[in-house]
Amino acid sequence: MLRTLAVALLCAFAAAAGAEEAGQPPAETGYSAAPWIADLAQAERVLADQAPNLEWSIKERGLDLPELARQAEDGLYAARSDGEAREVLRNFLNQLGDGHISLDWPDERQVEEQVWGTASICKSLGYRDEERAPGLPFDKAGGRAIATPDSEIFPIHVLDLPGGRLGVLRIPSFHEWGYYRYCPQAVAIVGLPDDGECAEDCGGQIGRKSAELLTEAVARQIEVLKGQGISALAVDITQNGGGSLWLDPVARMLTGVKLKAPQLALTRTPAWRAALQTNLNAVEADLANPILGLGYRTVLTEAQAKLKQALAEANISCDRMALWQGKTPGCSLIPPTRLFATGVLDYAEPGAFTLLRSASALFYSALYSYDEGLWQGPLYVMLDEGSASAAEHFATLLKDNGAATLIGEPTFGAGCGWMASGDMPVTLARTGGQLHVPDCVWYRKDGTNEVAGVEPDILIPWRYYDNGVQKARRAVTALSQLKFGAPTAPAGAPTADVGGGKTTPAQPAPAAPPKGG
Repeated sequence: MLRTLAVALLCAFAAAAGAEEAGQPPAETGYSAAPWIADLAQAERVLADQAPNLEWSIKERGLDLPELARQAEDGLYAARSDGEAREVLRNFLNQLGDGHISLDWPDERQVEEQVWGTASICKSLGYRDEERAPGLPFDKAGGRAIATPDSEIFPIHVLDLPGGRLGVLRIPSFHEWGYYRYCPQAVAIVGLPDDGECAEDCGGQIGRKSAELLTEAVARQIEVLKGQGISALAVDITQNGGGSLWLDPVARMLTGVKLKAPQLALTRTPAWRAALQTNLNAVEADLANPILGLGYRTVLTEAQAKLKQALAEANISCDRMALWQGKTPGCSLIPPTRLFATGVLDYAEPGAFTLLRSASALFYSALYSYDEGLWQGPLYVMLDEGSASAAEHFATLLKDNGAATLIGEPTFGAGCGWMASGDMPVTLARTGGQLHVPDCVWYRKDGTNEVAGVEPDILIPWRYYDNGVQKARRAVTALSQLKFGAPTAPAGAPTADVGGGKTTPAQPAPAAPPKGG
């Protein structure tokens, strides 16, 4: 027994010495590749079952999935610690080029302190005061910053350029739950108690009112810029990492064009089956209303047929594990029937379906209060490599409808995130990692997948080491080549008192609707 132990110790010391001679530190005590290899196999299965962009990764990125998996397995065997193994798995996923596929572990998340009262309500609904990138400092590149009560959140600038006066509106994020300040205001307005107790419809009331306050702030900034006599408007979404479908009503406020939403591909997954069934139930409940008008009934009958077809197709299972053997599976995770990013319909007037229970299923932006076309002049969208997900969708929605010109550099490339029921990560059985996989695809007007990112119409030669001031100066140089025409309002004109919309959905909105991007 002692001799066996001594031999084992000698072997261990020899292995450690060999590792040091090879330039590698000895493995951490207790590290074993076995659980990581098992989780790699589980991740491959989850991706085959749920990831809608795997075929895109193979075609557009030229990936060899079997080789990618082999390299990851070799990396896990060569790893010397759990930390190195985590990085191997993350690198494996990053190779797919899908910005919504990620992996994290519980011990990497910050634990928040317990709070009570209004803060408890807001935090339980997902509201956080997120860190937001500042955007391009045009006031340091010849522009004027305009100070308003809303400028802390949505900065605005005015630039007098050779082609006319340009207003710039900064939207740092489309993640509506990242603007925490509006939640306590919403709690107070809807009259909820401040002791942390919340009725059943609490989340819906607060969500609607918070979104309304947020949208009103953007609307006010647009009106201030109009009052400055601008001839054109640029929206700065550089370093905007995305967020929710709140992007849709914001885009509709910025143009007089009746924006048509792009096609949405769903996936053959349990989350989508549940979501489609929920939407179908809401549509059929409205159809059962005997006093429903003919116009509503026609729209609902068509929606019912489309949702039934989509649900039937989503219920057909598809095994794509052949992709990991370098083969083409005999089925697709994406059914042939497609919806739109806004639901069954690609367009609806604000407030068109507020009396219906199925309003959000028909046209998701029915959950928001907004006025279309607050701005109707020339529109530009400024983006960069940090513009991702919902921010990219915002840009393509305007671009593909001929409503805006895109300026900057190619975007991050993330595409659609979660449209069924939000991000529901899968726990890896052996190491406890949380694997996040998107459940949808947005297709642009030309049929391309938004996960590929967005190319600007006018390229600005930003460099990797450019700081904010340099980027703003280069942006002004590019903008100075444009001609905007006559101003939409005289300089110094009074600012209109716009509340950002006057419609209110009749049905409760979810506390945390799908992120979208």
